[in-house]
Amino acid sequence: MNKINEYRASYGITPFAFEPKAKKANDQMLNYMIETSTVPLDHTQRIPSSFPKTFESFDDRVNYIYDKKFICIGENICSFPDLKTDEERAEKIVTLWKNSVSHNALLLSLRFTGMYVGNQLSNQLFVDNFYFYEPIRYVVLTVNK
Repeated sequence: MNKINEYRASYGITPFAFEPKAKKANDQMLNYMIETSTVPLDHTQRIPSSFPKTFESFDDRVNYIYDKKFICIGENICSFPDLKTDEERAEKIVTLWKNSVSHNALLLSLRFTGMYVGNQLSNQLFVDNFYFYEPIRYVVLTVNK
């Protein structure tokens, strides 16, 4: 959270506040990524998991989770081979998102005021029909208004 807010501050943008309400969607996406060993860059959830439903879109998922009561929410996700320190991990996450046009736009958005960041370590990642077996860090940033 600190690295994201430092990045926002470098552009003169108000920092995100910690937002516990965003935890519900954040936990749900993070659990999905860990269970399926995937990073659904389209933010869908088409693979069955322990969650009782699959989703064809980000909006479908958020509306289901929050019973259509959420005003404004956004999400960044990523994964990478795990690093040794939290500082290295935070720098990697922010760098990945800064280098992506859509993810960077969310980091610098004035539309959102709160955030929740979740991460978890796993031992596998499934990409392009191949499994990678190594320590993989999965990360989800959920922002809201």
